[in-house]
Amino acid sequence: MEQTLKINPAQYELLNMLSCIDRDEDVSELKNLIVKFLNTRLQNEIEHLWDNGTLTEQKVEVWPHTHMRTPYR
Repeated sequence: MEQTLKINPAQYELLNMLSCIDRDEDVSELKNLIVKFLNTRLQNEIEHLWDNGTLTEQKVEVWPHTHMRTPYR
């Protein structure tokens, strides 16, 4: 079975911009910037869920005892 990789417009734009990066230092710096960006987005979403009551202390306390993995059988 052959899979086809589909690239969305945002990914395509990033690939075009990244084509000029060729130094390992630049790749590392860009990776750090992307991690910081995604972390900020995640923190904002967590705060939103907390503020609107979707995420609560009780729900967080249950997580260590909950099996959340996808069954693969």
